[in-house]
Amino acid sequence: MTNLNTDLILHPIRMRIIQHLSKGAATVHELKEWMADVPQATLYRHLNRLTKSEIIYVIHERKIRGAVEKTYAIQEDSPYMSVEELGQLTGEEHLKLFMTFLSSVTGQARSYLLDNQDPSVDSFGYHQLDLYLTPDELKELNEGMNELLSKFKSNRPTEENDRISLIQMLIPDPKEVKIND
Repeated sequence: MTNLNTDLILHPIRMRIIQHLSKGAATVHELKEWMADVPQATLYRHLNRLTKSEIIYVIHERKIRGAVEKTYAIQEDSPYMSVEELGQLTGEEHLKLFMTFLSSVTGQARSYLLDNQDPSVDSFGYHQLDLYLTPDELKELNEGMNELLSKFKSNRPTEENDRISLIQMLIPDPKEVKIND
């Protein structure tokens, strides 16, 4: 991956668009519902940048009252950053990507906490759980989480369901480097 694509992805609004499209294809209207705090002109500008750079794609167009409604998606067989591309990033580039991600999450939490009088009635919460796993147990955990979440991640907004954001992170302890004397 070039630094150009990394810089494109690192923008908080574009990162949010990518995160939403990773759940499935969406129209501008659907993205606007998910990202109500982003002005529509700003959303279009960022969608155009992501489309021009081929990070996202228009997969469907239909005419509605004289306008063209586009449906955007991330091409499933071509993720915006492959495992190989992630492996080529320096520690500093990973940290920048991670800090942008945290900034986006912090913005979501800020909006929620400042707009709600009683977060105790919702599912808001955060915690850290340290697990001690063998490589096989970690693989089993990842596969189990993916299987569990797969039946929910394609749900669309309706009047019956509420959106929640599940932020999942795995941070291994740093490996100690042994120096031979």
